[in-house]
Amino acid sequence: MKKIIAIAALFLAFSFHVNAQESSKVKSAKTETREVITPESITKNIEEFTKLVTMDASLKKDFTTLLNMRMNALNGAKSEDERKVIFEVYSRKLLGGLNPEQLNQFKSNKDLYQKLTQY
Repeated sequence: MKKIIAIAALFLAFSFHVNAQESSKVKSAKTETREVITPESITKNIEEFTKLVTMDASLKKDFTTLLNMRMNALNGAKSEDERKVIFEVYSRKLLGGLNPEQLNQFKSNKDLYQKLTQY
């Protein structure tokens, strides 16, 4: 009799555990609607950026690498808070690589500035 009660208790414990995991997966899937950044969008942003800001080839290559690294980090982030932090870090790096003249040129196009620096 004790064995039957123990088996029933274990069965109920496992079924509650599995049910709790399934419901948390459903909740996270429903709330998770985030934009996936593609290499094509990075290329488009770099083209707009280089038309606006005067820079040499090595700086353009560095910014391309930086935006690709940000894309990989954002696409691998698990939560919105983590994505915001990643965006902030890479935005500071992007702005830190510009001299004051280039920064003013960049800020003159508010749409591109917000797209590349603000989440």
